[in-house]
Amino acid sequence: MKVVAKSVAGIDVHQEQITVTILIGEANETEPRPISRRFGTITAQLRECGEWLKSHKVAQVLMESTGQYWRPVWQVLETFGFKMILCNPRFVKNMPGKKTDQKDSEWLSELARYGLVSASFVPPKAIQELRESTRLRKKIIESTTRIKNEIHNILQRSNIKLTTYITDIYSGSGLKIINLLLNGEKISLRSVSKCMNSRMKSTPEQVFASLDGVLSYNDHFLMRLNFDLLTKHQHIIDELSVHIVEQTAEFSDLLQRLQDIPGISLRTAEIVLAEVGSDVSPFPDAHRLASWAGLCPGNHESAGVSHSSRTRHGNSYLKPALLTAALGAKATNKSGLKDYYWRLTSRMGKQKAKVALAHKLLRIIYVLIKTGQTYQEYQKDQRVQITLAK
Repeated sequence: MKVVAKSVAGIDVHQEQITVTILIGEANETEPRPISRRFGTITAQLRECGEWLKSHKVAQVLMESTGQYWRPVWQVLETFGFKMILCNPRFVKNMPGKKTDQKDSEWLSELARYGLVSASFVPPKAIQELRESTRLRKKIIESTTRIKNEIHNILQRSNIKLTTYITDIYSGSGLKIINLLLNGEKISLRSVSKCMNSRMKSTPEQVFASLDGVLSYNDHFLMRLNFDLLTKHQHIIDELSVHIVEQTAEFSDLLQRLQDIPGISLRTAEIVLAEVGSDVSPFPDAHRLASWAGLCPGNHESAGVSHSSRTRHGNSYLKPALLTAALGAKATNKSGLKDYYWRLTSRMGKQKAKVALAHKLLRIIYVLIKTGQTYQEYQKDQRVQITLAK
């Protein structure tokens, strides 16, 4: 195999220590002897590691993305001017029966020496911090959904069928009626009527009858705690959203241009910016970006037979956001994206067409970020003329 890097180091990263192996040698030389050493992960010890690598004239450093443990190692060693490469652990599995920290670091150094591993995308510091904020918000929103499901379960096992007649019990009239239960007030047709809005489809009699259940002391206690958690979660989400607006202030123009695309909301634009960044140069073309996001069909062929072409997992934050955006885009009136979706459904079904539309959205996003252009929607006759001109 061809040697692409003459002085490399592979690092096996753990919480308390890292194992570093150096390989240095010209392409025409025999296989160089590895030099290994262990370091702690305290900042001073990582700086010592950097000095040691520098003394051996190491130019390239490769490590796995092990949880969050790689990040402080990366941040300290990056200051020494090494070419840093982060790789996905799934793509660098060692041979079976050779699982030790030193063997792993040796294997990483060999992969770096022969250029057998592709680098993972590591965004700039500002985008990393924005990514941490948007991902935390997503986790809290998911936790909020679990809390709402638990409240729904408590009401159902208590045979309180309020959600049958009121869709939203977490705001407005629904919350007022829930507060009657939580505050232990006597529930009557009159008190229920006072809580209800005149525009509600359900009648006060229906809602009053749905409350004829048995809410035990324990369920009452659990439901009150869940509502307290819900209030705290919503406060944190609001606070995080304000913080994200501050973080994205310098990218306001890009955020606005992203929102011009049908189906892309402010929240989706923030997720796109956090995951992709404001510079798409690490991705050679839009198809590489779509593959990284998990929106490209797979390629599995053996003995001339094509097998499953399902998409890869990809980025678990960007992919769901774009699939949600695709649902919005296909519902946008007088949009070429809507026409594109319905053309595809006739030959591949709605689910595959939705993924294809998300893939198209990401290609558009790539071009907008790369060129600085603004999305322009053409009428149907204009799109036909452009197609014929090509």
